[in-house]
Amino acid sequence: MNKLARFMEHFWLAVAIGTGLVAIWMTAMEPGREALQWWVFPGIALAMFLFRRFTRRRLEAIEQRRRGS
Repeated sequence: MNKLARFMEHFWLAVAIGTGLVAIWMTAMEPGREALQWWVFPGIALAMFLFRRFTRRRLEAIEQRRRGS
């Protein structure tokens, strides 16, 4: 389970970086309000990365406490 959680964490980070690069490119090509829609994708991917990271760390802490007791 831990390997899958780490994989998904890295997956969402890669998606955030990739879509961020595309958003930068589109902003350079089409400055203005049209380019703002491209920033939604990296925002969602970054939010998913942070959520997965927070959840994984919390579950690891709970597991550590159970082993220690």
